[in-house]
Amino acid sequence: MSTRIMEVYKLKQDMKVFCVQAKSFPNDIGKAFGTLINLLPSTEGRTFFGVSYQAKNHDMIYNAAVLETFDGEGKKYGCETFTIKKGEYLAEMLKGWKKDETSIGQTFKKMSDVRTDTVFPCVEWYQGEDVLCMVRIDKSISKKAYEKSNT
Repeated sequence: MSTRIMEVYKLKQDMKVFCVQAKSFPNDIGKAFGTLINLLPSTEGRTFFGVSYQAKNHDMIYNAAVLETFDGEGKKYGCETFTIKKGEYLAEMLKGWKKDETSIGQTFKKMSDVRTDTVFPCVEWYQGEDVLCMVRIDKSISKKAYEKSNT
């Protein structure tokens, strides 16, 4: 597995996805993706994501997600929907992540940064054999940190 250095990735438009939540993290992530895939008539040309966040009780919530191909597709399948918001993200591409699946969690830990939005979920964007790990940048925090460093 190889990685690229963390960079700022600009997502140019919102992406609406629909999700299946894993019953337990991390054990049921594969089952959640299996359930999601079984809902679809085909996976050809589909874009998959993992969307995770920490609940108030500190449990991790993980959702296997797929990009909607038409408005209301998630509702059609009885799934929760979520919008991955446009904007800037700290991002790191993991190549060959399947050789070490723990690399995804390690990457997100490494990405904790004063600039990151601690409310918006972490996003895994699956791209063939690679995954782009993304954490949204909170512009208000970034601006305050910049202003503080320049005073």
